Amino acid sequence: MGATWNGCGHLSFSLVLLLAGATAATSRDALAGEPSVEARARARALLLDGRTRLAAGDAQVAVRYFRAAHALMGVPTTGLDLSRGLAALGDLVEAHRMALGVARSSGAPGEAAAFGKARVAAAALADALERRIPALVVTVRPRTSVRLQVLVDGAAIPAEAVGTPWRVNPGEHTVVVSAEGFLDGSRTVAVREGESLPVELSLDPARRPSRREEAFVSLVPTGEESALHVSSKGPASRSDATETRTEVPSWAWLSGSVGLVALGVGVAFTIDHAATRATVAADCPMNSCLWPHYDDARAMNLERRWNRSLGLAIGCGVAGVLGVGTAIYGVASAGAGGAQRTDDNARRRVSVVPWASQEGGGVSVGGRF
Repeated sequence: MGATWNGCGHLSFSLVLLLAGATAATSRDALAGEPSVEARARARALLLDGRTRLAAGDAQVAVRYFRAAHALMGVPTTGLDLSRGLAALGDLVEAHRMALGVARSSGAPGEAAAFGKARVAAAALADALERRIPALVVTVRPRTSVRLQVLVDGAAIPAEAVGTPWRVNPGEHTVVVSAEGFLDGSRTVAVREGESLPVELSLDPARRPSRREEAFVSLVPTGEESALHVSSKGPASRSDATETRTEVPSWAWLSGSVGLVALGVGVAFTIDHAATRATVAADCPMNSCLWPHYDDARAMNLERRWNRSLGLAIGCGVAGVLGVGTAIYGVASAGAGGAQRTDDNARRRVSVVPWASQEGGGVSVGGRF
């Protein structure tokens, strides 16, 4: 009886062909995902050259070779060498990150035993680097509700990280803090391996607060110390926003002091002159002194007293008026802020007018403030 194909045999033959095709495709994909023999040889040569450079103390060139080898292979052994080179270069932060990545990488079935050993060595290296990495603890005074921007060597760190250890490499670092309405604060510090270094920065207002704003200064406790806060919601007039206040010059205070002393002396001689006039009016009517109460010498003395008291009263009065007037001008001008005076300040006027007569003397001060 002749041989015949049944349906079951046909199905079995088809299944065998399908499995064989799938196995071949899988083998081709696996071969395509693995580095080529040439790439492995090139990476191995780079690793050997890098280790030689590292042993000779040329960590910078060694790291460049290790990076190239790791880019070609991306296996635990190349990652471990790169981590060691970075640590020798002083880049402890990236070296720790690389070593930790190697230690946490998962192994593949049938991989080389060197990969497992590299993971163990990388874990030990990561622990050692963890203790060596320094940190900066940045604080800003005074505390403010304005959002801060903090840069460490030009790279921004989150505002939430202010006051917490921020890991950096050993060496010199520049920290800059900025906030709206304040001048930038900056410090350059040097940190050693394993050190946690406090870095305190100060924020100064961009302009001196006006007297109205100073009324809203409050003390806010910040742990063991207090910080000054200037409320930006305090009332401010147009002149407060544009006026740059200056201190009253010392010459104004000096002129005022001298002027007040001169006015006091002038008042004293004015009183003396008034008494002399009363004496002349009583004893010397019509400019003729009564005899025998006044001889020539006494009459001459009375005349000298008249002239002296009158002259000094007028002279001291004028000097006092000038001194006080100069002081008033200096005080009034101090708040004008130079070229940044507002229109109201520009219209300020001060007038000082001395006067004197036979009845007395004085000063008239007028103006608009």
